[in-house]
Amino acid sequence: MEDQPHPANLSGLLEDARRRLVETGSRNRLIHVNRSSKRANVLDIVEERSADVFDLLRTAGKKMRFQPRDAEDDQSEEEPLLLAVAAEEQDSKEREARYRDLLLETKLGPEALQRRLLQLFRDARTAEEEQGVNILYLAMGFLRWYESDSSEVLRESPLILVPVELIRDDRRATFNLRARDTEMVTNLPLLERLRADFGLELPEISEEETFSPETYFDELAIRIEGRARWSIDRDGMQLGLFSFSKLLMMRDLEPEQWPEDAFEEHPVLGGLLDCGFEQSSPLFGPQERLDPRLEPGDLLHVVPADASQTRVIEEVRAGRNLVVQGPPGTGKSQTIANIIAAAAHDGKRVLFVAEKMAALSVVHDRLNKVGLGDLCLEIHSRAANKRALLDELARTLAAGIAVPDLPSPPDALREARDQLNGVADLLHEPVPGYGFTPFRAMAEIARFVSQEAPAPRIPRDGLAELDDVTRRERADRITAYGEHLSRTGPRADHPFFGVGATALQPTDLQRLEPELTRAAEAIAMLRDVADRTAETAGRPLPENLADCETLYNLLVTAQDRPDPAREATAVLLSQAKNDRLGEALEAGRVWAEARDAAAPTFTEAALRTDPDGIRARLSPGVGSFWSRIFGQYRVASRELATLLSGPLPKPPADRLRLIDTLITVRGFRRTLSE
Repeated sequence: MEDQPHPANLSGLLEDARRRLVETGSRNRLIHVNRSSKRANVLDIVEERSADVFDLLRTAGKKMRFQPRDAEDDQSEEEPLLLAVAAEEQDSKEREARYRDLLLETKLGPEALQRRLLQLFRDARTAEEEQGVNILYLAMGFLRWYESDSSEVLRESPLILVPVELIRDDRRATFNLRARDTEMVTNLPLLERLRADFGLELPEISEEETFSPETYFDELAIRIEGRARWSIDRDGMQLGLFSFSKLLMMRDLEPEQWPEDAFEEHPVLGGLLDCGFEQSSPLFGPQERLDPRLEPGDLLHVVPADASQTRVIEEVRAGRNLVVQGPPGTGKSQTIANIIAAAAHDGKRVLFVAEKMAALSVVHDRLNKVGLGDLCLEIHSRAANKRALLDELARTLAAGIAVPDLPSPPDALREARDQLNGVADLLHEPVPGYGFTPFRAMAEIARFVSQEAPAPRIPRDGLAELDDVTRRERADRITAYGEHLSRTGPRADHPFFGVGATALQPTDLQRLEPELTRAAEAIAMLRDVADRTAETAGRPLPENLADCETLYNLLVTAQDRPDPAREATAVLLSQAKNDRLGEALEAGRVWAEARDAAAPTFTEAALRTDPDGIRARLSPGVGSFWSRIFGQYRVASRELATLLSGPLPKPPADRLRLIDTLITVRGFRRTLSE
């Protein structure tokens, strides 16, 4: 680690950073809990004694269930008093038995209780999976206090936080509550708030077997004596999510927990808080190859690493300070796993921290898969507790007794590396006598694949003798040919495409010249006539012989038009650009085609008959035998027979199809009329 300049007031900067971790405002649920709120994601435990619940959960390790009320909690604020009066009327033995049973009574009805427990279960599990810590606690006892003598706002703060977990009970379709095998914690935000504002110290929570909530509450009651309106709700309990991981960080950073000058002399802490870090030149240049400087025996990669990851690993091994950034999937967890393995090989200790539990798990799994799980000690995860920590230490120490076999020198690895580097060098060296490399040639061929074009098929005969000058000359000729094609268009569309007589004699040229002249004059005359005809008809100017043929067909059709239509020709031509006229002509064309197609099947009178009534009487007979027996179907069939030029078909579906055809033709005629 490189030495960094030390700030003059590092202790003050560190203390300021520590205090920014503390949230002691009333918005923090560890400072003030609004127990009267019915919408908060918490569950109040009522009519229970905290000492008995603590003994059952924590001391005896029992599982407890939740007891709903028979009806939803819609009682008034005086209900606790009424319940207390009713409780006094119960037999003392029954009350004691109820306090010692494994049921935790709540204010919620069955459905509301199930919804609340399910939400707490999901939120606690999500937080544990993402952050690796449990934030579900059963708060026992509440300090009721005021911020000043004149304040009228009552604050209620939880005192003892018992770590618990909710376990699904599939048999009863509900949840059980069980204490976790982790240490209880003091309400750290409340401790800091009371210490700063009132000079009051909370009692410490002990993990000894003799600890009990009653003893804790008794000691706290002595300390708050003389404070007006302050009190302790000893049996108030609430299940909820309480997070104070930042407060744990604050306590870890107390100077009293560390050796003298441990912070002031630390080479990294001063740079992080104040001075920054001096820029140092990288170990490797941007394009420098690593193999000439790094021997295979010096590379400690337990998982694959590319050149960029190797640079980072070696920079860290050299004690450099750096930041590595990259999107997901770029190999950051692989790099971290290699850094941890290399540091362990070099006799160093590594503290790997991450905001998300998933990042820790990925690196830990990678080290486990390569047999380095004994190097790792989980000190902060969902599976970490005092017992697991001690068991893991014992297992690791026992595994360290066995001396593993040392690997042989990496001669085979060095030989394989040199062989691969030789292939890479050969690919990037220019081909003798040419100005390109094999890699460039492969890249140009691969370019056709990205463009979804077939790779060029070049005969290999003679390629070895093709020098660079000849290759470029032929490439220029191909380029020029492509440019000509882009101007003239496809070969099949060229006027002289297919001409095979390219060696004409002088007499052939003399005979061909007047014929070409007459053809050119005829084409010019055709174009002039076609242009004038197109302008008169209101059509676009023709661009090819196909357009001229269309104009010709137009003139022939106009010549053969009936006499009544001749008077309307001028009107139609004057409206040639009218969209409505175009729609009418299209409708007429569609109707005429349909009428002509139906003419051989139907009589002339059929096209003037409304077939809807016939269809309504025929359609039931298609799917029902009984409908075909009665008179309606038979009458409709006889009417249809009078409309047909040929015989009446026997299948009902064919008869219905004929009626539908007639309806379609009449529909086209109706569209034309509209």
